[in-house]
Amino acid sequence: MKEFFQKRSYDMIKMFLNQFATAIFGFVLALAAGKAKNPTLRNVTSAFAVLFYLFLLYTMTWEIGFRDKIPVEKGRMQRKPLTGLWISLCANALNLLLALFIMLANLFHVSFFSTLGGFSASAAVLLEGMYTGLLANQINGISLNSMWWMYLLITIPSMITCTVAYLLGLQDKKFTGLFKFQYPASDREPRQKNEKNDK
Repeated sequence: MKEFFQKRSYDMIKMFLNQFATAIFGFVLALAAGKAKNPTLRNVTSAFAVLFYLFLLYTMTWEIGFRDKIPVEKGRMQRKPLTGLWISLCANALNLLLALFIMLANLFHVSFFSTLGGFSASAAVLLEGMYTGLLANQINGISLNSMWWMYLLITIPSMITCTVAYLLGLQDKKFTGLFKFQYPASDREPRQKNEKNDK
């Protein structure tokens, strides 16, 4: 576990920073749509922010998987197909912690938990701002952002995306031609020589 954190800490931090930047972007869009009093615009812009966020996660985690491909094939690294999931889980640690506090505030009506839950909900709105517009919708007159389990649910898409992206990167499979990853210099030369010999 210690080795995993040492090796993947940069990826976790980068993933969290991507989330934070996209959250601010999504939050600003939701505020603008809210001032325009246009629920359709709010939902569309929020959905765009979520898809953009997942796209960033996908490209980043795909490259991590592709980066691990050669070491795994050469036996220098053990194949761990759930690496993308674990990186995402660690990057989502703060989101999950806030969701836990919000859950406690809703299940246990105690002053301490209520205060902690209120603070956590405010922090979650900013930290998960890409979902703000969608969470403003209501079901049977109840806003989605008042349902504690929604804060757990919105972490799932990022985990699924990172799991799939890492596996695809590990197998060098692409959905699009957007990924032109450069092999590390130590691996590039032997690979290029083999390609020339094959010709």
